[in-house]
Amino acid sequence: MNVRAKIDPLRPVRVSKKDVFTLFREAGPVLKTYLRIKFRICPILLAERYIPDKGDIVDLGCGNGLFAAILKSGAPARAIVGIDLDARRIAAARKSLGNIPHLDFRLGDIAAAEYPPADVYTLIDVLYLIPFEDQNRILKRCVAALRPGGILVLKDMDRKPRFKYVWNMLQETIAVKIAGFTLGSKFYFRDRADFVKTLTGLGLKVEVIPLHQGYLYPHILFRARKS
Repeated sequence: MNVRAKIDPLRPVRVSKKDVFTLFREAGPVLKTYLRIKFRICPILLAERYIPDKGDIVDLGCGNGLFAAILKSGAPARAIVGIDLDARRIAAARKSLGNIPHLDFRLGDIAAAEYPPADVYTLIDVLYLIPFEDQNRILKRCVAALRPGGILVLKDMDRKPRFKYVWNMLQETIAVKIAGFTLGSKFYFRDRADFVKTLTGLGLKVEVIPLHQGYLYPHILFRARKS
């Protein structure tokens, strides 16, 4: 089922950039610059709206802990585990956020790491750096680890509008292949129809939320619930 979700006007964005920078106040200048750029080009604060206010959450490909920090700022009752392959980023996350209760960061390859039972699994701008076969394996493992009624939230880039997709490819080439901001050497973008088909094939009820309005990049979010 492909449903375009509407943002609930009674559910405003509860986390500000200031809130996040407060948590990362001990971070170095490189990480703080990354945060400023990320907020400018990505509606990552908006994605917090689609996560339940409490429960166990696993953030796969958590990087430096940005989305975990946003989730914790939005609802302190959330218990969050972040997993990432990049030891430098895990170290940065632990340095900035390691003292926050019920916020844990683990080093591991999300294609092979243990998936603990959880109410929510999140994948925020992660899958496009992972081969399609491994993407499908990761999604299947997420569904298996979700508790009944659990939610998978997947944020990625759409292939439309076309000019935004082309612009995104150019920027990712610079960020990944030239600047080395993210581990990876090849891109594996999928269109929304492919994601919907894959997620529904895993037995999930899927909402599709385009988030690209006002941005130069084709941001899109999938919120999929396990029956």
